[in-house]
Amino acid sequence: MKRSIKIISLFALTVCFEFAFGQSDTPCGGGGAPNLPVNSSCSFTAASTNGLSLQTDASNGGSPSCNSISSPDGWFSFTIPASGAVTITTQAGSITDGVMAVYSGPCPNPTQVACNDDANGLMPEISLSGLTPGDTYYIRIWNFSSTSGTMDICISEINVAPPPTNIDCSIPDPICSGSPISFTAQANGTEAAVIDPGNNYDCLSTSPNPSWYYLEIDQGGSLAIDITAGSDVDFAIWGPFADVATATANCNSYGLPLDCSYSTSAVEQANVNSVVAGEVYVLLVTNYANTVQTITLNDAPSNTATTDCSIVPLPVELALFSGYRDGKRVKLNWSTASETNNSHFVVERSIDGLDWQAFDVVAGVGTTSSLTNYESIDSKPYDRISYYRLRQVDFDGSVNFSDIISVNNSAVGSFEMYPNPGNSVTALRSNASMNSILVTNAQGRTIETIETLGVHNYNLNVSDWRNGVYYVTISTDQGTETQRLTVLK
Repeated sequence: MKRSIKIISLFALTVCFEFAFGQSDTPCGGGGAPNLPVNSSCSFTAASTNGLSLQTDASNGGSPSCNSISSPDGWFSFTIPASGAVTITTQAGSITDGVMAVYSGPCPNPTQVACNDDANGLMPEISLSGLTPGDTYYIRIWNFSSTSGTMDICISEINVAPPPTNIDCSIPDPICSGSPISFTAQANGTEAAVIDPGNNYDCLSTSPNPSWYYLEIDQGGSLAIDITAGSDVDFAIWGPFADVATATANCNSYGLPLDCSYSTSAVEQANVNSVVAGEVYVLLVTNYANTVQTITLNDAPSNTATTDCSIVPLPVELALFSGYRDGKRVKLNWSTASETNNSHFVVERSIDGLDWQAFDVVAGVGTTSSLTNYESIDSKPYDRISYYRLRQVDFDGSVNFSDIISVNNSAVGSFEMYPNPGNSVTALRSNASMNSILVTNAQGRTIETIETLGVHNYNLNVSDWRNGVYYVTISTDQGTETQRLTVLK
């Protein structure tokens, strides 16, 4: 017999602050933990466990679930905003492998609701949603090792996801081979058998919190879809149908499913043998655990069939993503030509293009067909080359990544432009020999490409350019660097 499990899941909140706080040694004693503001975007503040002690008794949160604690721990508090959704992000200081837990409930015995070790490189990141506005929560931070130290932390409120639209089999979402789908499953929702009572749900004695998907077969073979969650999920799959229109038209009259599972497992696999190109199959995933949790759908290793990916629209059409050195900082700019259900961007940096750390969260505009411009500033770039990417997050929790760009922050290979703003000729001077120069406008359109063949100096004629902002990228043997040029006549 299955049991319903109620927990609070990680989803969307970020806490940010611009000035340093002194943490409390405990959440409740000595005046309590200092309260951090929750803002609309992330701006890190310094946090420290120096001078604090290790506290693991019940009144101080007890032992956390995600990691044993052997170093001094520090506490903050914060108030849940109107949306009930936040993301708490950290970045390394002298602590380069941190741990964080979040607690709720009244003092003196708060209850842990989330704990994280390495979601943000080796630093923790926690997202929460579905919380009660006005409630007080507590943040506990410590070092993975036994020493005290410093780190940066920020909290920002994120747009709350609207109710899912694919809870009815007449409006399923598409699945594309090779592109995993991660979505935030709802809790306390209506059962599929209530929404569409005419279907044969076979093994599914109950069908709470449904999400419907369809697969249009592009290449035949064995269809195998892995369904992965944190707690109990179930599924059923029907077909074949001649096309998507037939599949949705027959919603509420589906017969016996081809495969079905009602096990207590958090990991399932839907299988259909010998599918044929052109066929359509409909997949139902139910969140039996009845907790707000992330569910991921992906091709199983045994899958040999493919589905038509042209049916899957891009949530965000990125028109431009560039960065340039601005003194000791790096400015990043990006533009979207269109957005569909775009919640926010997480801006990430890396020293090697492999291990990534989030340092900013920028809210999206949701859905628009107009050009939208964004900016983020990295106040702590790496000494030489910093790599950057955008983690775009939909309202349903699904994630897409941008291409990776790099910015050279060292004096070696850097270049200067003057005058800037310019109106006639702007001179480029580079420490390293330039192999090529690329100029794009604010919309990402190429204005000029110049093969410079190893020169250190070049005069850029901007006399016939329109007033506005342009991005000049030079390529050298050390890499590429982009700076912003303003034309003003």
